[in-house]
Amino acid sequence: MRLAVPDTVRPLPLAEPRRAVQEFAKIIGELRDAPAAAAADLEAMATEAIDTAVASGVFLMAVVTPPDAAPALLTATVLEVPPSWSADTAERLRDSLDDVGGPDVRETITLDTGLGPAVIVHRVPGVEQHREGGPLALQLQAFVPEPGTGRMLLLTLASPSPHGWPTHQLLFAHLVASAQSAPDSIPDSDCDDSYENRTYRV
Repeated sequence: MRLAVPDTVRPLPLAEPRRAVQEFAKIIGELRDAPAAAAADLEAMATEAIDTAVASGVFLMAVVTPPDAAPALLTATVLEVPPSWSADTAERLRDSLDDVGGPDVRETITLDTGLGPAVIVHRVPGVEQHREGGPLALQLQAFVPEPGTGRMLLLTLASPSPHGWPTHQLLFAHLVASAQSAPDSIPDSDCDDSYENRTYRV
């Protein structure tokens, strides 16, 4: 599977955990304008985040920093997909998420991609999450099937701040809609660096 990734998405090299920790700590420091003295604390924070992500099966983790929007975190994991995935299957998943997805589910939609229909869930924490001490981040999730592989991609974009959230929603929709098959004969290096053609193989 290939996704068109804008320059504001900064993937971390999870295959090299030590390097991923260093890059994540550096990004956090830049975003917080942290003093050099805070480097050890930032690295400890980054280590915990990277270790948790890897232990949870995350294979893509990126910091998203579009202009005029709060930073967000993008992650991707792989799930099994029904062998007969179709538009009807996508609608059944969307209906199910509407019914049992939890009180923070505000909207569910289907979106066409180059691989078939994907399901997007918009989660916004409400009073229930505040009362129960649950996650308070705004969140978008996309279930993107990859036909013929028996798997789907679960993309999650989360931000603790509503600042610039419409920008994140638009970026996420473009990212999901860009999903297409990735023939082995087309190396990533053949793509130019425009938004439409800068791709990431997953």
